[in-house]
Amino acid sequence: MIWFTLALFSSLLTGISLVLAAPTHNYPTLVRLRIEGETNTIFDRIVLTHGHPVTASGVRHPCDGTNNHAHPFPGPTAIAALDDASRIGRFAWDGTWFPRFEDYLVTMIAGVPAVKNESDFWHLILNYRDAPAGGCQLRVRAFDEVLFAYSAANKTLKLSGPREARVGVPITLTVTDGATDAPVAGALVANETSDVNGHVSVAFFRTGSRNLKAERSDAIRSRKHLVKVRPNRWMSLWNWVELINPTLTSKLAGFNAKFLSF
Repeated sequence: MIWFTLALFSSLLTGISLVLAAPTHNYPTLVRLRIEGETNTIFDRIVLTHGHPVTASGVRHPCDGTNNHAHPFPGPTAIAALDDASRIGRFAWDGTWFPRFEDYLVTMIAGVPAVKNESDFWHLILNYRDAPAGGCQLRVRAFDEVLFAYSAANKTLKLSGPREARVGVPITLTVTDGATDAPVAGALVANETSDVNGHVSVAFFRTGSRNLKAERSDAIRSRKHLVKVRPNRWMSLWNWVELINPTLTSKLAGFNAKFLSF
């Protein structure tokens, strides 16, 4: 009886491992989908997606990675994730179907057309790198970063650093190229500019949560970086004045030195 139980348990474990390993199952998968418009972020959330047919330009086609024989088994794809995000975010998207590639070219997201001029279009990026295939051929895995960006820029910014700050105490954030991790100078973060090492110092004057982004004219803006600002019970009046108006504190310090010299 014991041997029979052990054999049955072993068979169950084997069966479970085969199911988990088998690529034939189109499991729902969590990915981070972001849509960057020309001047603002349209969508940035975790999306639960799987490969499924999608409808664009009034035509419905499969979009599960088997398109154009890219993969032998169905699974979640970039455009399937976009389609699921459109229902969550309540925005529309559209695309043109190309039978030769069995794939869509995205022509509109949230009212923004794909081509306003020769240099701007909807750019598909996976984990900070240009997508190597169309959005219905491109398979995505758990926690991949899928980005649709209205831009011709070939660089996507990444912002990293502390997640907490104290009122009045500067923190240092770092701006890099998401694909290469190389530092990026000249990027704006909360009206401050990154240096040659990609570093930027930022201070906050009120408690609360701050969503920061790095932006530069020739790059795709970064995803949001959330910083929680907590009270600073050791801030003196002088510190506050120094933060708000450094010139004034400099003058006051000079006046104080002259006064003490008499």
